[in-house]
Amino acid sequence: MSNCILLGKPNVGKTSFFLNFAEFLGIDRCMLEFIDFEGNVLTKHYSVNTAKNYLISPSPFKTRDVCKIKLSIPIYKGRSDFLLHDTSGLMDGINKNEHVRKSMAETLKYLYLSNIVLHMVDTSAIFTNQISTISEIDYQINKYGNSKGCYCILANKMDLKEGAKGLQFLKNEFRNTYIIPMSAIKGMGFKEVRQFVARNI
Repeated sequence: MSNCILLGKPNVGKTSFFLNFAEFLGIDRCMLEFIDFEGNVLTKHYSVNTAKNYLISPSPFKTRDVCKIKLSIPIYKGRSDFLLHDTSGLMDGINKNEHVRKSMAETLKYLYLSNIVLHMVDTSAIFTNQISTISEIDYQINKYGNSKGCYCILANKMDLKEGAKGLQFLKNEFRNTYIIPMSAIKGMGFKEVRQFVARNI
């Protein structure tokens, strides 16, 4: 079964997309596996709406453990299953919090093990000084993703004011990368993400 990883900086909208995309693919109740940096696995069953209330937060590093869900996607006349992994936000440098450091290391481990890489960027924050602003770690992810193949940038928050300006920056900066303009909240671009995953499973 293919492994698909969702990664990027904190607060770019990864968990919102993770759950809303599952809902878009027809999931209303989900079984989530939370895997901590020691390899411990905790399985929880939620309705998608309950999971949204519990897991989505404006606070950075709300996602500490890798969270995994099994999804099914239409391919030709059948369907194919894949695992989608939500991950801790990545940052430049060394974080002072040990748990955050270990969570980021776990994210990098899953990046190495994944077949498909969805790299999320906050288009509305590119020209700001927020925690989600694009930085060196995004360039490193892009370099690795392009060498690996089956990689794209999810240009999130296109529903916000600065989204279009941020998208143009990404297109200029990452000319050799497939970029999907999207909104994790509004569902914009989900069809294109589904098609990208289906092509690469």
